[in-house]
Amino acid sequence: MSSPFEVETVADPSVIAKEWRQLERTGVGTVFQRYDWVEAYVKAVLRHKDAQPAIVLGRLYGQPAFVLPLAISRYGPVRFAHWIGGKHSGYNFGLWSIEAAAAMAHLDRKQVEGLLRAALDGADCLFLGNTLSVQDGIPQPLGSLTDGVSSTKGYSFGLSGGFPAVLARTNGKGRRRKIDAKQRRMQRIGATRYATIRDPDQALAALDFFFEQKTERLAVQHQPNSFAEPGVKDFFRDLLIRSHNSQEPLLEMAELTVAGSRRAVLGSGLNRGRVNVYFTAFAQDEVADHSPGLVLSFRHIEESCLRGMESYDLGIGYERYKSSWCDIEHEMRDAYAAFTPAGTAAVAAMRFGQMTKSGLRRNTLLWRYLKSAQSLLPRPVSR
Repeated sequence: MSSPFEVETVADPSVIAKEWRQLERTGVGTVFQRYDWVEAYVKAVLRHKDAQPAIVLGRLYGQPAFVLPLAISRYGPVRFAHWIGGKHSGYNFGLWSIEAAAAMAHLDRKQVEGLLRAALDGADCLFLGNTLSVQDGIPQPLGSLTDGVSSTKGYSFGLSGGFPAVLARTNGKGRRRKIDAKQRRMQRIGATRYATIRDPDQALAALDFFFEQKTERLAVQHQPNSFAEPGVKDFFRDLLIRSHNSQEPLLEMAELTVAGSRRAVLGSGLNRGRVNVYFTAFAQDEVADHSPGLVLSFRHIEESCLRGMESYDLGIGYERYKSSWCDIEHEMRDAYAAFTPAGTAAVAAMRFGQMTKSGLRRNTLLWRYLKSAQSLLPRPVSR
C-alpha cells in the first residue's frame, strides 16, 4: 500500500499560511499548533537556536491535510527533527483534517517513516516528545511511531453546567470558603480587584511583572529559567500584540491587584472553547501569605465559566493544586524514527533517557515528595 499523501517542507511559515489557516478552521489541533503561535516562535526564538524550521505540509488528494510544525537541530554529529516550541509548547499534536488523521492512522510504521524521511531531507532521526495520544476524540495519527509514555501528563477539567456545577464536582464549597476568607484578609490591606486585562499596554506591563517574579522565584529554587532564554520574552510579547481584539487570543493576561498594586498574574490562551493556562506568578510581599495566586486562579476559572468556555486546562506536569480541580489526565507519548545509522544510535540513547525520566515520574509517591521538598525552599525576602 502506497501513501496517499504528498508532502512539502518549508522554512518560512508564511509560505503555507493560507493552507495552515484553513486547517485551523476545519481540522484538529491545539493552540500550540496555530499559525500565529508557531510563526511568532520561529521569528523570535528559533533564530537564536541551532535549529532550522522544517514545517511539513501534507496534502491528501490535492487538499491541505496536515501541518507538522517541526525544526531540525544538531546535537553533536546528529541532526534530529523535533516539535517547534520547546518547553513552551505544552501539548504537541500537529494540525490535521479529519480525513488525513484517518488515512495516516491506516499506514504502518514503515510507510510513515518513509513519508517523513522524504520530507525531512538531511535529518538523521525524529524525536517528537510530549505528543498527545488523543485530541478532541481523534487518536494521534502518528501513533505508529510512538514508543513509550512521556514522562509527564496534562491536567484539565470540564466547565459544563457553569461555575456552581464545577465547584460541586470538586469539593468547591470548602474551596470557596477558603478563597473568600483569603480575599477578606487581603481587603484589610486595600481594595482587591480581579480583571482580565484588555488594554494592550497594561497587558504588556503584567507580562513584564510575570517575567520579573518568575526570575526571582526560579533563582531562589536554583532552577533554570526557560523564559530568560534568548527571544522568549519577545515571543510572548508578540503573542500579546497579535491577540489584541482577538476572539480567541493566543495570550491574554489576568491580574489580581490589592491596594492598587499588581500582586498576581495569569497568562492563558483560548482555542475552540478551551482555556490553556500557560503560567502564573505572584509577588513575594505582604500579600503573599494570603495566597493571591490561588485567589486569582479561582476567579479566572469563575470568569471562564461566565464566558461560556467548555474546558480549563492547567497544563502539563504534576502540581498538588491541579489535583484539587482536575478530573481529566491527558496521556502523552514519545514518537521516534531513525533515518540513518547515526540516527539509530541517537534514538536508542534518547529512548533510554526518556525511559529513565518516565520511571521516576511514574513513581507517584517519590515524585510528589520531590515536588513537596521543592516547595520548602526559601522564598525571596519580602519587599
